[in-house]
Amino acid sequence: MTLLRRLGALSLILWPAVHFAGFVTGPPGKTHDPEIFRTHATSVQVSAVLLHWGAILIVPVTITLASLVYDRLPRFAVVAGIVGAVAAINGSGLLLSDFYDLALAQSLPDAQAAAITDLAYGYPGVVFGFLLPGFLLHPALIALVAALATLGRAAWWQLGLLIAGLAWPFLANDQPPVVQSIGPLLIAGALVPIGARMLRPTAPLPVPA
Repeated sequence: MTLLRRLGALSLILWPAVHFAGFVTGPPGKTHDPEIFRTHATSVQVSAVLLHWGAILIVPVTITLASLVYDRLPRFAVVAGIVGAVAAINGSGLLLSDFYDLALAQSLPDAQAAAITDLAYGYPGVVFGFLLPGFLLHPALIALVAALATLGRAAWWQLGLLIAGLAWPFLANDQPPVVQSIGPLLIAGALVPIGARMLRPTAPLPVPA
């Protein structure tokens, strides 16, 4: 087993775990409300750091998934892998804004802090340079696991779990962090079995379902 294969397999296992930790430690609420950020300053920082490192782990996740379909779908694997990796990097950059929003909440009146945050997120550079590219991550991941399922290298229920896990935080964004954290658990159900099979010394590459 090569080192790259082992690291790729581990990323499929570690990302959902770190992603879960980032959600469960997050502050309550669905917006960057200054009062909530000020009250839960430690949670904001811990969650942002964990989600940042989770986003970094998505880079090897997408590359690993792409490598598992490359032999049959080389062009698709390259495009989907690159899109997913770039999207993850964009998402990681957005996490730094949590610290700026926390500093605003601790330094300015709530109305002024919220107005500055809204202004920043409305800049075209943020919308088109970070937010929209970041949202390409989900289609890339779904497409890669769908390709694995089509080739018989993952089960269709794993694709279903992945879609549900990616969608859940948006559907439950007004719920407590522990409820939102169900999403990463569903993602783990989809990706951890793939990583575990890759770690078997006798498992062929690509890994069959």
